[in-house]
Amino acid sequence: MGTGVPRRTLSLCPECNREAVEAVIRGQSDVAGFRERPGIIDAEILEEGGRILMRKACETHGPFEDVLSNHPDFFQRMEAQSLGGDFDCVGDREVHDHGPNSIRAGRGSYLIVDLTNRCNMMCRPCFMDANGVGYVDETDMEELKTIFERAGSFKPNREINVLFSGGEATLSPIFLDAIRHAKSKGFHRLHASTNGIRFAESRNFAVEASAAGLHGVYLQFDGVSEEKNKHRGLGNYMEVKLRALENIAAAGMQTTLQVTVVNGLNNDCVGEIVRFALRSADQIHGVIFQPVMFTGRDERISTEDRYAERYPLSQLAYDLQAQTSIDWRPMRDWYPASAYAIFSHLDDVLDRGAERGSLFPDMHPDHAIMSPLLVDTEKGKAIPIPAFFDLGRFMQDVIQITDSGRSPRVTRAMVLLSLLRNFNQAKAPSGLGPHELRGLFEGSLYRFTRSDSDWSRQASAKTARWRLMFLNGMWFQDAYNYDFATICNSNVPVATWQGEISFCAYNGGGWRKVLESVHHTATVADWYRNHGRHQIYAAGKKVQLVESLSSRPEPLVQIEAAPVGTFFTRG
Repeated sequence: MGTGVPRRTLSLCPECNREAVEAVIRGQSDVAGFRERPGIIDAEILEEGGRILMRKACETHGPFEDVLSNHPDFFQRMEAQSLGGDFDCVGDREVHDHGPNSIRAGRGSYLIVDLTNRCNMMCRPCFMDANGVGYVDETDMEELKTIFERAGSFKPNREINVLFSGGEATLSPIFLDAIRHAKSKGFHRLHASTNGIRFAESRNFAVEASAAGLHGVYLQFDGVSEEKNKHRGLGNYMEVKLRALENIAAAGMQTTLQVTVVNGLNNDCVGEIVRFALRSADQIHGVIFQPVMFTGRDERISTEDRYAERYPLSQLAYDLQAQTSIDWRPMRDWYPASAYAIFSHLDDVLDRGAERGSLFPDMHPDHAIMSPLLVDTEKGKAIPIPAFFDLGRFMQDVIQITDSGRSPRVTRAMVLLSLLRNFNQAKAPSGLGPHELRGLFEGSLYRFTRSDSDWSRQASAKTARWRLMFLNGMWFQDAYNYDFATICNSNVPVATWQGEISFCAYNGGGWRKVLESVHHTATVADWYRNHGRHQIYAAGKKVQLVESLSSRPEPLVQIEAAPVGTFFTRG
């Protein structure tokens, strides 16, 4: 895991990589050839002019430059808070055999299982160019069984979130069977990444998915108005999203908003999205902001447009500070998402006899950040946890406690003492005391690290007043900012017939096109001939929603758009 500025690393030449992919597609090379020669070049990461840059040069195609951060202090704070990675992988030859793109360490937190490359929308951006590649690639049940057999075949053997994806996962004829099979193999953290159309069309479908074992939904959501989502092409975008949210919640499932942020398109409404999430805290579990990656439909973006649309993760923290009234402070309230792993280690110490290790987030600090908010559902307010709780010192305490080798009972007692010592009652919202804080911590620990047959129900349980909502930023690489030093411990592997491949390598490094071109089920024409055409919502076409939207109760949380001062009036 490379950190520090300046530093040298290995990257891709976007043009060499594209040529290597096209050679496989044309039959001039094969998967083995691409695996060893994906177009690697040297790169440098440096600070210059108030930005963190990646610079690289190819002998054939010339120089390339991209921006990794426009706030060097924030970038370096995230790296300084990084606490190392998980164990090296053992017994994983069948799973991780992808040359320099091979995953070397950790289990990852999200296992992406693409069920189909078909979609019922035509978005721009689209990291995979769904409906535009000329062929259909479907995962069948036999392949799915192999995927989950391999998923538990190597060490470290840990819990993992399974994210059924695509394309649009709900178009797959095996969508519900895939969920059932995963659950039967002991995977309980089951989610679907979706545009929400199928869930909006039918509450019964949401109920069926929940009954099959689906815990939650990652819902595409780029803004709170039709205007901010017109690039998606769906004529009644917000009606569909609101209906999907209602039906998913009615089926007892959680929703996480999954936001693609494009600079100049919707970066000015990230605060509105957070306010929307807080108003709908009874339905929404959290928000993941994902800066656009230039792959798939955007692979051949011009240099000018790439510079204009690139959205560094650090900008997210500062935009949320400017666009909300929550007293969000980038240098206080944000941490690398890998900081979760401290509590994973704690859970492993407390439950040494567990069949699987706890969920272990192993993201590179440059690529994933998080900020926990406390939501008061009675007062209608939200406050960053670090505003009244020294999260940084608490994490250092937990490291020292778990490294001391004490018994689970003593460890638990010491952690609770640390919880109290880092809690500032004077700065905490009225009504939040040590007892409530302990309940929040224990519930969060269970939600993020454990998994058992009752996990989905308990993880979805709502407390009467206080709730934690996590805001995350996830940076996925493309060929322009590709860093091989971050691939070896990928937190988001994609499960394929060729094993598990880093999401960044799969989409940003050309592996998707290579494997789908070799493996695809049928040409689009043949698929339509044998299976019929599925509906595609583009150019303003609306989804016809037959079921009526029930009258929603008053929003659980009211967050004003205009600045409203401090969290509560201090006495």
